[in-house]
Amino acid sequence: MLKKIGFITVGILFLLVLLFWVGQGPRVAIPQDTQPGAEFVFPGEENTTQETLSLLISSLKEKYPKGSEAKRDAHPFAHGCVKGMFSVSSEVPEEFKYGIFNSPKTYPVWIRFSNGSITKKPDFEGDIRGMGIKLMGVDGPKLAEDEKRTQDFLLINHPVLPAGAPEEYLSLFKAAFAKKPMSYFFGGMPWNWKLTALKESISIRGKKIPDVLEIRYWSTTPYRLGKESLAVKYSARPCETKELKLPDSPAENYLRQTMISHLKEKSACFEFLIQKQGNPIAMPVEDPAVHWNEKDSPFVSVAKIEIPVQEFATSEQDRFCENLSLNPWHSLPEHRPLGGINRVRKLAYETISKYRRDQNGVKPIEPTK
Repeated sequence: MLKKIGFITVGILFLLVLLFWVGQGPRVAIPQDTQPGAEFVFPGEENTTQETLSLLISSLKEKYPKGSEAKRDAHPFAHGCVKGMFSVSSEVPEEFKYGIFNSPKTYPVWIRFSNGSITKKPDFEGDIRGMGIKLMGVDGPKLAEDEKRTQDFLLINHPVLPAGAPEEYLSLFKAAFAKKPMSYFFGGMPWNWKLTALKESISIRGKKIPDVLEIRYWSTTPYRLGKESLAVKYSARPCETKELKLPDSPAENYLRQTMISHLKEKSACFEFLIQKQGNPIAMPVEDPAVHWNEKDSPFVSVAKIEIPVQEFATSEQDRFCENLSLNPWHSLPEHRPLGGINRVRKLAYETISKYRRDQNGVKPIEPTK
């Protein structure tokens, strides 16, 4: 009897291990001959892009009928937009001296801090937090035609995305918009479950923070840095590490209130960091759901972001913030967005931005100071 129980126990453990292993997806199959910095187009990517765009526009039309103000499809609710300075270091490693990092220079910036949820909810419930950075006075040709002298960096407070392939994101969007998000993670047989994506989604959506000015952010997706063989990811890290606690009885918009009080009394500071791609299989361009190991390729500081004391919580600045366009393709060719997710974003950001402007009756703005 004991022997039988032992066999059953071993069998259950084996099945659990097998389930854990095969259900860790979704994974992007990276070709073994992939070279550093190289991209590849996914099968059916053009159709996936068009279907994703149609789904996003349909969602916006349903959520914001004609006559109402259409918000962004991602990170629609801002804590505020603040002014700052982006100062490129004089000690940038030679291998990173491309584009804006080619020489020491200080650029004026606008920075938009936001929540990621498509529906408004209290800050204390946990959510993705976004940091959108727009440099101004950036000379040179741009990948997107609607802005001439800007360079944008889009970051969130988590190093990876739940899924890496465009078709996986489309499936995730479909499940979310059908109000059946768990069907994406647990569709089909157990060995097809997407447990890694579930884990990352829970981690991303469950983050509760004390202050958007005191946490770290990552680009999640990779970018070109000058030459075709060099891919990098970005991160913004507070200049000082502080032990902060959540308020005891936080207001629904306590993150905005904390920003107001913080910048009324003192400045904020971030280091801007670059992580170089190492092994292109272990650190893939086409799968932003994969962590790039910092032990194998540490982040290197290349610039400093300084946000001075200021009052930003005005109706005029909030309106400016609402209409500010942030797009990773507002970029020099030297910082070209890489990978399938970024390729989908190109058409999606351009189309949705135009849709919002048309519905809201506003003209595009390119800030200069």
